[in-house]
Amino acid sequence: MLIPFSPVHFFQYFFKRKATQFFTSIAIRSLALGMVLIFEPIYLYTYFNDLPLTVLFFAVIHGLYGILAVWGGKLMAKIGPKYVILFSHFFFFGYYLCLFFLYHSFLLIPLAIILKALGMVFFWPAFHTDFARFSEKDYQGKQVGRLNIAFSVPTIISPIVGGAILGATGYSTLFITVLVILFASSIPMFLSKETHVVYSDSYAKAWGRIFKKENRKTSLAFAADGAEIGVNIYLWPLFMFVLAIGYTAMGGIATFALFVAALFTLYMGRISDKIINRVEFLNIGSFLTSMAWVIKYFVVTPFDAFLAHALYRICRTSASIPFQTFFYKKAYLKGAEADEFIIYRETLINLSRSFLFIILAITFLFIPQINLAFIVAAVLSLGFMFLGIPPKFKF
Repeated sequence: MLIPFSPVHFFQYFFKRKATQFFTSIAIRSLALGMVLIFEPIYLYTYFNDLPLTVLFFAVIHGLYGILAVWGGKLMAKIGPKYVILFSHFFFFGYYLCLFFLYHSFLLIPLAIILKALGMVFFWPAFHTDFARFSEKDYQGKQVGRLNIAFSVPTIISPIVGGAILGATGYSTLFITVLVILFASSIPMFLSKETHVVYSDSYAKAWGRIFKKENRKTSLAFAADGAEIGVNIYLWPLFMFVLAIGYTAMGGIATFALFVAALFTLYMGRISDKIINRVEFLNIGSFLTSMAWVIKYFVVTPFDAFLAHALYRICRTSASIPFQTFFYKKAYLKGAEADEFIIYRETLINLSRSFLFIILAITFLFIPQINLAFIVAAVLSLGFMFLGIPPKFKF
């Protein structure tokens, strides 16, 4: 996911969907993209040799995605989620092909932006919509936690594998490996069953949902979630690169943090069925994630990064489990309007990420200090609480 959803719910979807081929494809895709995800912003940073331009590159991608999300919903309704997700693989394939040949022509930059944005437009709305239709309102936490560990293996090992390839042979070999695995991920998709969805929102109606008074807290929560994840995906790897952490070590840090988070998820899965007040669970996780970002701000050595990122993953998981549960529950309760609700969310998280990155790009022109974004992320993490009920502070 690239990311951006909790793998806890992925397993429930896997077995309810009864389409092993479909999820085999997703698992292979996760392995491929996980190998390159944390190194992608570094590659572009070394190409641009400019921090604001690198951040702006990703701002344009997510801004374009946010604008086209409604169109993606309409396309999904016409040809079905399976085929939309299948087509997304080819756009991602083209994107990494552009990065592979990037040094041959600057004109590949706008093409790469368009391909990446379209790949995301095709994949994420279709995935979340399909998931919401086949997931249940309640989850068996203990079983889902165990299944999450098994499914997370590709995601856990991919960063260290990617780092090892990159450290030994460079970006060319890494991109070729990713392209081959990404192509292989398309094969099982042809064998999965299709579902039908109906998406009826116009652009005006879809964007109007964002500003409705009754959606205000939900909009704030989604915006905070999207922007905070963006800092972790793109700016944290750049910060580690600036600290002169090697590619292999960087992959190891990411893998260890994911492994620790997976074990923590298993533990949370065991006790989540006993947790009655998920709102408090979300509030605590949001606060801990905020504190983890503050700690990341003070990282100065590779060992600091190792410990800080592992702590962050644990704290973020404690927020992600209730956050994603609330999200899918809301989508489930929307019934026939679940598709519209998901597109509304996709629009919000990507436009907020784009807006934040534009602000950061301008800030970095004058203060080229990457970890300033970590303080912003610490504040944004508190915004997760709005999906439940934010605590009232008395003074």
